[in-house]
Amino acid sequence: MPWWRFGRAREPESAREPAGRLPVVEERGGIAPVVREAERRSLKRLLERRRNLAYDIAQSETAFLPSNRWSERLAELDDAIQQAEADLAALRPEPGATPPLQLAEQPIEIVEVSPREPAAVRLRVGEAAFRYREEVDWAERGHQLVLPQLALTEGDVERLIPSETQGAERARLANHLENGLSIVANEALERAVDGEPPPAVTLAELARPCPACGGWRDVKGRCPACAALAWRRDEIREALVRLIKERDDVGRDLSRARDRLPVFRRQLADVEQDIEKLQAKGVEPR
Repeated sequence: MPWWRFGRAREPESAREPAGRLPVVEERGGIAPVVREAERRSLKRLLERRRNLAYDIAQSETAFLPSNRWSERLAELDDAIQQAEADLAALRPEPGATPPLQLAEQPIEIVEVSPREPAAVRLRVGEAAFRYREEVDWAERGHQLVLPQLALTEGDVERLIPSETQGAERARLANHLENGLSIVANEALERAVDGEPPPAVTLAELARPCPACGGWRDVKGRCPACAALAWRRDEIREALVRLIKERDDVGRDLSRARDRLPVFRRQLADVEQDIEKLQAKGVEPR
């Protein structure tokens, strides 16, 4: 006998079973394969997968109905897009029948500019005097946070408006003149800091008529009413881009739901076959 056979333990008969054969146990009426715990877990996962696929199939089937959650959302988005496009088309300046009031070519006198803290500027338009004073914004440790911004502390722009201008028109013009005088005062301060002469501006330049909308332009040639319309148009255009993108996304989701229905059905058929195989072996979930 070869030397390597000495000392080798004899293998039990059960260890020499053919590969792939399941262990067996005696049952009443015959012999049945042992159901492994792994098979029970596999069956449990397959049953859960079957429930999920059944849900996915039901959802995909609704995509073929005349009315479904995708088509309803698409209709809402189409309505919103049409309304936004109509609002955008309506945002056009409409000059009034009556030209806006034109003010006199009266010079705005820069009486005093004091750049030292707190900065101050005094203006005069005829008999009307205006005083602007710096509003200081301080950060920690006393360092100034922003450049000086002047605020009106004395003066009334109502004195610059002709008496025949009344009502809403007078209120709009008063607000426009307040902004215009503030621009002049702040520019005078900036020029003084830079060592430049003050701006030469007339009262009429504060409120030149805007031919586009019938309002007034400021001393820089800008029309606040037209600027507000432009800002609103940009806002609506951004909303339109978002709405159109969402509509495209919903349309793709609808097509995807319809395309995946046959895939779900094939997957469900495969899962059903695997479940049947395990159940045929006597595997039941716990």
